[in-house]
Amino acid sequence: MVKLAKRISLVSGFTVVSRLLGLVRDILFFSCFGISLIGDAFILAFTIPNLFRRMLGEGTLSSAFIPVYSDINKEFSKHHSDQILNQVVTRLILILGLIVVFICFFSWLAHRNGWHEETKWSDALFLNSIIFPYVIAICISAILVGALNVHGKFFAGAFSPVILNLCMIGCLFTFSVYFSEDGLFLAVCLCVAVLVGGFFQLILPWFQLRNQVFWKWRFDLSDSPGLERIKGLFFVGVFGAAVGQINILVSRFLAYSLEDKGALSNLFLSARLIELPLGVFAVSISTVFFPQLSQYFSSGNKNAYTESFSKGFRLTLGVLFPASVGMIFLADSILNVLFQWGEFGRGDVEVAAEILRISCLALPFYGIAAYFVKVFHSQKDMKIPLGAAVISFFTNLLLSLYLMQKYGMHGLAWANVGSSVVQTIYLGIKLKEIPAISFFWQKSFSIVQIILSSVVMFLFLYLINEQNLFGEDKWGNILKLVLLIPLGVFVYGLNLFLLKFPDFQNLRNKIP
Repeated sequence: MVKLAKRISLVSGFTVVSRLLGLVRDILFFSCFGISLIGDAFILAFTIPNLFRRMLGEGTLSSAFIPVYSDINKEFSKHHSDQILNQVVTRLILILGLIVVFICFFSWLAHRNGWHEETKWSDALFLNSIIFPYVIAICISAILVGALNVHGKFFAGAFSPVILNLCMIGCLFTFSVYFSEDGLFLAVCLCVAVLVGGFFQLILPWFQLRNQVFWKWRFDLSDSPGLERIKGLFFVGVFGAAVGQINILVSRFLAYSLEDKGALSNLFLSARLIELPLGVFAVSISTVFFPQLSQYFSSGNKNAYTESFSKGFRLTLGVLFPASVGMIFLADSILNVLFQWGEFGRGDVEVAAEILRISCLALPFYGIAAYFVKVFHSQKDMKIPLGAAVISFFTNLLLSLYLMQKYGMHGLAWANVGSSVVQTIYLGIKLKEIPAISFFWQKSFSIVQIILSSVVMFLFLYLINEQNLFGEDKWGNILKLVLLIPLGVFVYGLNLFLLKFPDFQNLRNKIP
């Protein structure tokens, strides 16, 4: 338990640093670009390599690789585990290299030949031709990080995102001074910064594996039983991941096509803000619990598997639900304090706050769905997440096409909420069919405890806010955040304690 807590703290700690730096990066980005077409173009271009990153790197391939690599590392010699890693990395280099050449060439050719008369589409294609090679570095890095996690080493995976954010922040600080009026050139510089960051993101886990696990990469196109197992899991799961990422891409293309000023920027900004608690807590929890769940399942330890699942679920929901409530309540103040600088004005804050409040409703569903997917992956079940992703995609597409006609970007935000709810419900229903954890759903009073504590927290914050203690200016909003956030956390935690939340009880029992 102590070792697990240390690992969660390490991952969460660096994730907090990364997300805070990401927040600084976004603040600088919107202060430089504001709500503009060139800002939208960069966001769309950056979305495409991230689609592949999440699909091939951090997504399905990593989920298929880690359980197999863990089994081989435990059952066979180091030679066999090194071999399977070399086989995967070799194939990634070759396949991704071909994809990058094709995508970059197509994007550049379409840009040069005026594929679309509107400048915003031409700019997006041009920027994509520069930034897309990032996918090679980040996908290979994700596999190396997965191997390190199996060995109980979480530093590289937790720290590498920090590198990307530092590179982008450095670029925005340096070049915005000289090219503030040339938005396209500044966007090009930012693309180059992403490539530099991706290179260092690859180097860090590569050297940690070499120095601490004594892995040496060798070009290896041979086959093995372990590789066949990975392929079997991957080719089923990749469709689910692809559907999920295409879902995001389609949403952003639809937002980019709207006549609403900065629709994509507003939706992207709300997504980035909810990714802060999502990444700090949900991703960190999944990262730590996934190898553990895989090991318990492989060994047939049902009791340990159930207990591990329950802890991960409670931690995920217990953090994200109150975070969602708090962000809805403080949306305007958060955006005012963080983003009302430079080209990002008061009017932009008001519109962005509306989108953020809607998007926050999806936050706990995103986190729980992501955790449930990892639970299925720990059992090497890729079919159910695939079904969930397909259902989510079509739900989002149909809702988006209908709602965007009436409500514009607000409709797209509501469509995202609806699809996340449907996906989570579907996964939860399927989880109840798993014998190892079915009893948890019969004793899930912890869900009620979390909801009740969050409601009490909201009412407490509302009553304080109604006293008109805070001004509407920047300093008034800063004071509101500084006082209400810790008070909200305290009230929420106190209520969980009074309601005898399981994890508080376990902690209390261990204190002499």
